[in-house]
Amino acid sequence: MKQLRGYALVASGAFLWGCAATAAKLLLERRVDTILLVQTRVTFSVVLMVCVLALFRRDLLRVRVNDLWRMALLGVVGIAGANYTYYVVIREASVAIGILLQYTAPLFIMAYAAFAHEEELTAAKFVAALLALAGCYCAVGGFEAASGLPAGALAIGILGAICFAFMTVFTRHLLARYSIWTVMLYGFGFASMFWLIVNPPWRVMEESPSAATWLALLGLALISVLLPYTLFFAGLRHVVSSRAIIISTLEPVTAIATAALVAGEKFTLLQGVGAGLVLGAILMLQVRREKGGEEIGEVSHASR
Repeated sequence: MKQLRGYALVASGAFLWGCAATAAKLLLERRVDTILLVQTRVTFSVVLMVCVLALFRRDLLRVRVNDLWRMALLGVVGIAGANYTYYVVIREASVAIGILLQYTAPLFIMAYAAFAHEEELTAAKFVAALLALAGCYCAVGGFEAASGLPAGALAIGILGAICFAFMTVFTRHLLARYSIWTVMLYGFGFASMFWLIVNPPWRVMEESPSAATWLALLGLALISVLLPYTLFFAGLRHVVSSRAIIISTLEPVTAIATAALVAGEKFTLLQGVGAGLVLGAILMLQVRREKGGEEIGEVSHASR
C-alpha cells in the first residue's frame, strides 16, 4: 500500500508540473521574461517555506555543516541545472523538445542504478522506460517537433536530463538523513542563490513587472515548485528513483491535455498515442518490492 501511495504522490506531482507548463506558457505569451519566471518560482517558494518553518518547525531549519555541500549540489546541479537547461532548450528550439529531452532521464537513472547496484534492473522496467520515452516523443509531436533541432540545444537538453536524473537519485539519498521540508528548503535556497547570480535583483527591477504579474508568478511558484516538489519528494520515500522518473512522464501528457483545454491547442491522434504509451509504461511497473526499493522512514530532524 505504501508503494501505491508513492505512485500516487509522484503522479500527482507530475500532474501539477504538466498544468504548470501550460500556465507558464500563458505567462510567456504575456512577455514575462523566461529567466524571471524560473527564478521567482524557487525564490518565492523559499520565502514561503522559511516563514512557515520559522513559525511552526524551527527544528527543520537545522542542517549539519558538513551536509551543506550536498544541499548545494542538489540545489544548483539538480534543481537549478534541470530548470536552466530546460528553458535554454525552449529558447533555442521549443517547449516540446525541452520536455522530450528532459524525459530521457529514466535511461540515465537506470544506467546509474545498475552500475551502483542501488536497484535491480529488470526487463520490465527497461521496456517501461523505452515505452515512456516513445510516448513522450509522440506526445510532443514526433519527428515534426524534433526536426531542425540545433546541435547545441540537443547537447544542453541531454545535460538537462542528466541534471533531472541526478536530482531524483540524490534527493532519495538526502531523504534518508533529513525531512522532506529540510531538503526542499535548502535545495530551493541554493537554487535561488544561483538565480540571484544569473539574474541579480537590480536587473529584475529594471523589468518593472506589474502587480498582476507578481501575483501570477507567486501562483506559478505554488503549482510548479512548492506543491509538486513536495509530492514528488514524498513519493521518493516509497518508490525507487527509476520508477518515480518513469511515472513522472505523465507531465507532458498533462501538459498537452491542459494546453488543449485551456489554451485551445489542437490535440492530435499522435499525441493520443503518446499518452497511451506513457500510461502503458506506468502500468508495466509492477507494484512489488525489489533490491534498492526499501522504504525511507520519516525523518523529523537531521539524522545523527
